[in-house]
Amino acid sequence: MYLLYRLGQWLALSLPHALAYRVGVILTSFKYIFCSGERKAMRKNLEVILGENHPGIKKYPAQIYANFGRYLVDFFRARKIDKKFIDKFVKIENLEYMDNALKKGKGVIGLTAHLGNWELCAQILTRLGYKMNAIALTHKNSRIDDLFSRQRQLTGIKVIPVGMSVRKCFSALRKNEIVGILGDRDFSGENGIFVDFLNRSFMAPLGPAVLSLRTGAAIVPAFVIRDEKDERYFRYIFSEPIYPEYSDDEKKDIKQLTIKYIKVIEKFVKLYPQQWFVFHEFQKAEKIEIL
Repeated sequence: MYLLYRLGQWLALSLPHALAYRVGVILTSFKYIFCSGERKAMRKNLEVILGENHPGIKKYPAQIYANFGRYLVDFFRARKIDKKFIDKFVKIENLEYMDNALKKGKGVIGLTAHLGNWELCAQILTRLGYKMNAIALTHKNSRIDDLFSRQRQLTGIKVIPVGMSVRKCFSALRKNEIVGILGDRDFSGENGIFVDFLNRSFMAPLGPAVLSLRTGAAIVPAFVIRDEKDERYFRYIFSEPIYPEYSDDEKKDIKQLTIKYIKVIEKFVKLYPQQWFVFHEFQKAEKIEIL
């Protein structure tokens, strides 16, 4: 796997951008063909998102794999993400939401999902001068983990491994920095909180709400969405800050805050189902490891 990732990195950097995308799409099409279990799970997810008779249930899975191939190309081209790239290919919307939240001086929890290109959420902010930390799942293969971390660090992101995330997250927020968290999956499969998501019981991660409540930091949802007509272009969309509210019941406060941010993720998943990279039935809580 390490050699395959290095080959992917070399291809992404050596080939012209458009050709690299085509190669990425071809390679992930093999995953689409041979991973029947993933395809089945994906269709079940789409039935929930779109309704059982929607035509997208049949055609979107292939588009999801194609978009995932493009996402991988973007990930391996991290060193090419600079101000020139941002000015040319990225339309940023409502960045003032992030700025206004940072003015409070308590840091910001930058919340996103496995949607569009979540890596660009952090990469673009660091290139624009923001202090950015990203919580990342540690890979079981140390060489692959190092490779992934280096890719993120190329643009100035400070990587926080999941196992040591709490202390470092508190430290970053005290410095009024941004901590990036994915909010659409509890990777432990056992330590999350169940909330309603797409009219299903869904285990969401506790981290965003707990950090927000204990530090006063706002949660600012943000998503980088690929243009559906021209794959090279993106919209970086910031949503209104979600501020913590307190009562005498912390568990209740955690759940209420989680419900608020999950509703934002739900909205974007419904808008861009063919860019939501979840290769399992989303309502099933189970521990996973990245490949």
